[in-house]
Amino acid sequence: MWAVSFAWPLVVVLAGGGVGIACTETEYVYDTTEVDRPLFNQPADSLNGFLGLYSVADNKTSCGNCHADYQGKWAGTKHADAWETLENSGGAQDFCRGCHTVSELGNALEVAGGWNAVPDSTYHNVQCESCHGAGLTHLESVAAGNVIRPLASIAVDTIGTNGCAGCHEGTHHPFVEQWSESKHGYGGTHFLPPYGNRSPCNECHEGRTAMVAQFNSDGDYVEKADPDNFQPHTCAVCHNPHDATNEGQLRAELAQPSREQLCVKCHSREGHPEPGSATRRGPHAAQGLLVIDEEVGWIPPNFQYDTTKIVGSHGTTANPRLCASCHVYMFEVTDAATGDFLLQSVGHTFEAIQCLDAQGLPTAGPCPDDQRQFDGCAVSGCHGDAAAALAAFRTVRTRMNFLVDQLWTDTDDDAVLETTDGGVLPKVLAQAIAANNLNEINLYDNVLTPAEGAIWNAQLAYTHERTVWSGFSIDGQLSCTPTTTCNTQGGSNTAHKSSGEGVHNPFLLEALMLSSISYLQTYYNVSPPPMELAPQLTAPPGLRVR
Repeated sequence: MWAVSFAWPLVVVLAGGGVGIACTETEYVYDTTEVDRPLFNQPADSLNGFLGLYSVADNKTSCGNCHADYQGKWAGTKHADAWETLENSGGAQDFCRGCHTVSELGNALEVAGGWNAVPDSTYHNVQCESCHGAGLTHLESVAAGNVIRPLASIAVDTIGTNGCAGCHEGTHHPFVEQWSESKHGYGGTHFLPPYGNRSPCNECHEGRTAMVAQFNSDGDYVEKADPDNFQPHTCAVCHNPHDATNEGQLRAELAQPSREQLCVKCHSREGHPEPGSATRRGPHAAQGLLVIDEEVGWIPPNFQYDTTKIVGSHGTTANPRLCASCHVYMFEVTDAATGDFLLQSVGHTFEAIQCLDAQGLPTAGPCPDDQRQFDGCAVSGCHGDAAAALAAFRTVRTRMNFLVDQLWTDTDDDAVLETTDGGVLPKVLAQAIAANNLNEINLYDNVLTPAEGAIWNAQLAYTHERTVWSGFSIDGQLSCTPTTTCNTQGGSNTAHKSSGEGVHNPFLLEALMLSSISYLQTYYNVSPPPMELAPQLTAPPGLRVR
């Protein structure tokens, strides 16, 4: 054996007349008995130039002769044994094989290529060329000194002609169809301007920037060269095409209950009111922080818990898939009458407890509770069955609704907090107006009052049945930074929904709300609400409590 270090773009002319090209600064080890062999074989599909496997027996790609590091990583992925997986499935058919081999599916080629042109064993498995396109042109361009880089695309074409959509679609694995409907995909618009090109919003809202900011991934791809080619959270944002270290080739772990968890990396923007900052916008992408109880909520001075975290089982390693347990639940749908297969739902709408139609197929909501898919809640050991999960869900949602109502009930349904409304906050508002204090509930200034802290907690806790907390104004108070000329009233106070109907962390939310209500009663000397200020929700075993 002998070793040689090549630095791209070195071209090596081998004794046997072949052309060898080393493309990365990596040490390669060759068997001396094969030193005269060219680094690629003549492609079976000579028309399109797909090289395929250099050694079928060793499952070694031609690309791997230069890019040994990527060959090693690829070998650990499910793409590397896609052919065997299909053939051993018992359901292999000819139309399946184009996605389990190198072909025109997944790259920019618009005609049949690779296996679909020449069904040769060198094209077995989903190789580098499946995404990057035919390799022969690249090798010839390097040898000629005019490098053509076979960049892959991270875009997702919903008609399935390039990228992941070339194969990851259809009733057996409708990843693209479900993703395109989701807020991560084309069903959301947050990746577009102004969010997509505005810092720091683009660090979570735009796919290319998110890969760098959240996962330190700065590789090259087609869309990177166009600064205005904004991308949503396409497959490659969360999934690493080259690395199978984590489940599903994800760029970060699912089971890590911290800011390093895959979803929490972005769903952790603003969880608590910052001292000296206005709270007009309220909680922003705080779902992950709420689940793991990290820098989330306004902590009233009377908070009666110790110094550890309040984290339910949803936010611990007892729930090994964390967010994905509910938000990426996969299930098969068959026809109730015939038993025929209808769909393999892959959970990429990212909707927890998905709405189902009459056939049991996922559908857009809203829908009644009994039309939702609660089976995913029973697989982690937290709930005995779907019925138990549904009952717990209703209990928690009812409790959140009750608690936020104690702070404020919008009795005339006008999205304006007024003295004539119900709850503790209208009493505080009446007191402030009587004292000509225009800033006690001014969420636009930089002074945090107890009333404003309590509002923040309610904005963490509200459910879809109390959406007034997501956008409202306050009568009789200023809605600008107080100056000698400030007289603005009626500005909107907003918040992103964080609670997951309360289930993201019901015990923490209940503790925050109870303490807030109690503290407002004492601090402002207002009459208490008609409620018992004691926890009603039962914590599960293993709960970490403050």
